[in-house]
Amino acid sequence: MKILLVNPPDKHFSRLAGPNQANFIHHPNAPPMGLLYLKAYLKQKTDFEVQLWNSQSPSAPGEKELRAKLLEFQPNLAGITTTTGNWYDARETARLIKSALPQCHIIVGGVHTSVYPEETLSQPEIDSIAIGEGEDTLLELALRLSRSQSPEGIPGIWFKSNGKIICNPPRQVEKNLDRFPFPDRSDFSPEQYRLSADRFSRAAIIITSRGCPFHCTFCCTIDKHYRSRSPENIVAEMLACKEQGYLAIDFYDDIFNINKNRVLKLCDEIIRQKVNLPWICRCRVTPMDEEMIAKMASAGCERIQFGVESASQRILDMIKKQITPEQVRHAFSLAKKYNILTLGYFMIGFPTETREEAQATIDFAFELDPDFAMFHCLIPVPGSEIYEQAIQSPGFFGDYGREFAKNPSPNFVWRSWSTTLTENEQFKLIRSAFLKFYFRPQYIIRSLKKLSSMEEFLAKAQTAFKILTTR
Repeated sequence: MKILLVNPPDKHFSRLAGPNQANFIHHPNAPPMGLLYLKAYLKQKTDFEVQLWNSQSPSAPGEKELRAKLLEFQPNLAGITTTTGNWYDARETARLIKSALPQCHIIVGGVHTSVYPEETLSQPEIDSIAIGEGEDTLLELALRLSRSQSPEGIPGIWFKSNGKIICNPPRQVEKNLDRFPFPDRSDFSPEQYRLSADRFSRAAIIITSRGCPFHCTFCCTIDKHYRSRSPENIVAEMLACKEQGYLAIDFYDDIFNINKNRVLKLCDEIIRQKVNLPWICRCRVTPMDEEMIAKMASAGCERIQFGVESASQRILDMIKKQITPEQVRHAFSLAKKYNILTLGYFMIGFPTETREEAQATIDFAFELDPDFAMFHCLIPVPGSEIYEQAIQSPGFFGDYGREFAKNPSPNFVWRSWSTTLTENEQFKLIRSAFLKFYFRPQYIIRSLKKLSSMEEFLAKAQTAFKILTTR
């Protein structure tokens, strides 16, 4: 049995409307972590030949190279990962594979398939889709196909039989994440992924937990079952990455600090094992307190990314954020006290939001004065509660995400939602916020003093150019 795991290209990655595009820091060299987990698990559990094809590598192999690879390797099973953002390229990749190897079974996975399962599987080139966690689902499918058996009954699989879509029962989430092997990074160089907002360090992405129990209306996280790995397991992966030449860690959890006790134990283990690698994470402002942030700083935390969203308590309550502006102030002040860099996410354009509330959110960013700020207009994304609200509004664009899932096109653009503020008014506020925040003389001087290399300078100069030129 031969299996090819495919990360499709991002040549036609969907654009964000207006100045939102300035926030879009797409890392084409970032390893596709889902596929790396799948490859490691298949190699651990089987003797199948498993290879990875990365169309987003620095060398960026194209269609000609992929076709040659297919004819040389002759996989029986091809697994393609996709988001809605690169669904067009994923579908085109499936077409290429099926045209080269008509008998190859093609399965597609990723968040997109959970949001739009029927639309994905309706594409004639696609034989099955995986919904939810993929490790055991793909393993069971590969074992079945190796025996020329049907996928019928495999939890988490939808497939086609005689032109009819068969929906197998859902797969239960895995509670014991420690049983999965570390991602197989053998196809990637530590040089490929850099933390451009910090010291441009070559970084390993590590996922310490899965799922998010919160219900923010603007978020499309499907997995609401929070589970975490043990501190010992996480630190073992950190040490393995250090041995491979990585100089920093990007903890890529939805929320790193959901459980305070877990954070404290993990930091203690990092310190005990003398990992000595800087790391960044994404946190909620609650339950952040001084004990937690002091321990994080001692364990090497260099940057925390906080979702602030709004300065208005009315808006925060409406979007089910479950935080207050005062809690935001407290978290940012603690980070500064312990010399941890901060990045804040700020959003305007919520339904019924007034211009005064939107401006207050932008002013709040200047009051907090994080090291980095991301200003967004609300983009209702498929799978979120707010998208379902938007598509019922006569002033929106209808269920255009579903239409794109049915008929992917190369020029897809995500749309903002104009309720109280027009789209143009939102764009002007966001563009002005970016320019005023990042081009303050004191901010420029502060940033220049922190530069550690010419690479970092060039990366930040490129970001500044993007802010200046994005309309």
